[in-house]
Amino acid sequence: MNRFRLPARVAPSPAAEEPGLQNSAARLRSSREVQSRILAERRAPEQGGTVEGVKAQLSDKPTEELAEPEFAGKREGESRQPQSSTAPPEGSASELAKPRKEKLVVLFRLPIAIEKHLEQIPGAGEVTPAYMLRAFAKEARAELRRLLAEDDLAPHVDEARRIFAMAATDMAVGEPMTVYAQGSAIRAMHAALGDPWQIEPRATIVGAFLAAISSRLIEVRRVR
Repeated sequence: MNRFRLPARVAPSPAAEEPGLQNSAARLRSSREVQSRILAERRAPEQGGTVEGVKAQLSDKPTEELAEPEFAGKREGESRQPQSSTAPPEGSASELAKPRKEKLVVLFRLPIAIEKHLEQIPGAGEVTPAYMLRAFAKEARAELRRLLAEDDLAPHVDEARRIFAMAATDMAVGEPMTVYAQGSAIRAMHAALGDPWQIEPRATIVGAFLAAISSRLIEVRRVR
């Protein structure tokens, strides 16, 4: 006997009696009947009936009706749900209402005259000028992030215009810095600096206001 030969079946398959798709239909029909009977027998004590009465009722029903309880829960649940239209999610409206921040990389530069005022700030001798500049830049970035519209820019517009019009020789050497600003505030900055069509680079416009905010912070803290 060849060891690779498959063993004979223990019993003939019931599907062998009916060829083709009839086998699948017969197996599906018999399984639905059995499951329907089991489900009906479980429901009989709850409804006050007997198992024999339920079996008698089931025998009178056609096979299609007996198959319904198995899939009724899922199918009815799906059919009861209203046809939802392609409505936007609930959070989309609130997201559109929120102000949109934009990320920019600007060159943080201050006027040379303003950097000299760092020496007049209390405690300036305990830290380096570079450390102080980073501290003021951090505060200025936080203030820049809170600006929303033209009214918020009012305290910084004059200084920003002066810095924007300065020559490069009047500005100290700066360093690139990542900042965040509201889109509405950026448009107001362009308009405040005489660029309503937004021709100038946004980084240049926002950098002027960042320097103006930092200059204002330094002027407030220095001892006169």
